[in-house]
Amino acid sequence: MTGKNYLAMDFGASTGRGIVGNFDGKRLTLREVHRFQNYFVPVAGNYYWDAFRLFHEILLAVTKAGHAEGTAGLYSIGIDTWGTDYGLLDENGQLLGNCRCMRGADGTYVEMVNREASPEYLFERTGIQTIYGNTLFQIYERVHCQDPAIREAKHLLMLPDLLAYFLTGEKHHEYTMATTSMMYHPLQRDWDRELLRKLKLPDHIFSDILMPAQTSFPLLPQILKECDARELRYVPVGTHDTASAVAAVPLRQREAFCSSGTWSLLGVETKQPVLTREVYEANFSNEGTVDGGIRLLKNIMGMWIVQQFMKEWEQEGQALSWDEVVGQASRIEAFRSFIDVEDPVFYQAGHMIQRVQEYCRKTNQPVPVSVGELSRCVYESLAMQYRKTFETLEHILGYRLEALRIVGGGCRNKMLNQFAANALKRPVYAGPVECACVGNILVQAMENGEIGSFGQLREAAADSFPVETYEPADMDLWDEGYEKYKAVMRAGAACMDYSD
Repeated sequence: MTGKNYLAMDFGASTGRGIVGNFDGKRLTLREVHRFQNYFVPVAGNYYWDAFRLFHEILLAVTKAGHAEGTAGLYSIGIDTWGTDYGLLDENGQLLGNCRCMRGADGTYVEMVNREASPEYLFERTGIQTIYGNTLFQIYERVHCQDPAIREAKHLLMLPDLLAYFLTGEKHHEYTMATTSMMYHPLQRDWDRELLRKLKLPDHIFSDILMPAQTSFPLLPQILKECDARELRYVPVGTHDTASAVAAVPLRQREAFCSSGTWSLLGVETKQPVLTREVYEANFSNEGTVDGGIRLLKNIMGMWIVQQFMKEWEQEGQALSWDEVVGQASRIEAFRSFIDVEDPVFYQAGHMIQRVQEYCRKTNQPVPVSVGELSRCVYESLAMQYRKTFETLEHILGYRLEALRIVGGGCRNKMLNQFAANALKRPVYAGPVECACVGNILVQAMENGEIGSFGQLREAAADSFPVETYEPADMDLWDEGYEKYKAVMRAGAACMDYSD
């Protein structure tokens, strides 16, 4: 093994992992050194992340990596997480309470913001689709409620930047994460302070924005001592996990990507933001890439719904693996029931089985009850949503997309991969699984000079990991299913008042 070792800390909404990568100049090899469960905690009507526990998991991973690989050989660490969530620091640099989780949002403050700034105006300024948990709406809520923490805050740091601050003492924002906030102006390439002032939000709490792979920072001496390390640096990578994942996708021309996990983020890369009326009406977002470009994408509710199912089944004494869930879904008849995975009713945590059943009942479909019926309903609905998004992208771009590349933990789901190929009538290429970690590590290698360009980064990813191909099948049947799906979507749009 030659070359330096790099540690990727990849935080997902349900699990986190620390993975060490070694790049020998051509291929990357990975070794998982730490894996842990992640979860938010409901307290008094709000949901919170335990930021200090997440930081503790980083320290454990660094310590384990040092013992496994030899401390002197571990060069740097990069962090990536989901988007939009953040922490607040006081004038002494202390965390003002635990970090809120976006899943607590119910849309109330979206409506309030829209009275002062219309959805069209917000999109024109930021290029971001309206999602209940966008950072903008979270901050507006705290200002409106006169939250003491937001009054006392001297700095806001997005979650990966907060964890990096704990490691280094440096307060900064990373580009790809800043773009998820709905407070970044993609044409001005800075925080949209005019928008912040319009909504009477504090603009002094936002720091400078750094680009990935452009710099690194030494870890604090006390952190090195805690982890029994002599020297270690932090590299701002694509700190939004989808940005790191897409960086490592071996995309060819006229191919789309889907980063599949709690969310399914499906889109294409562009050099500049696309801020047209058509993109706004399709509810797409313009988010940053690690090389300073744009991911034009749709945030689709991904494995979140099934993750919530699994929690409910476990509470009922039925702990199931993902393979067991897929196995039961495979025995259910096709196209029995559909849901609109974009419907806000499925955004919040809790009572997810009841929410899905109520949607099916109100749209006059068979109501799914069993594990197989519920999960197949979601997987088929996701595949159909992929097709709808794919077709919208093609219309926006003005050309045919030739294939979809699915990466991330969701690409392990062979059933969903095949469903996607069938629905799209295009090849689907699945892998790598740990794509966020791959991109994270290779960006660190780029900062260290081991990789010279973004193109070489992608070549290294393609040379290092196998990709599984799914060819479309049963296309006529899936065309019929798509027509049924569209009819259900129309019925769902006609009855928007859902009960919990």
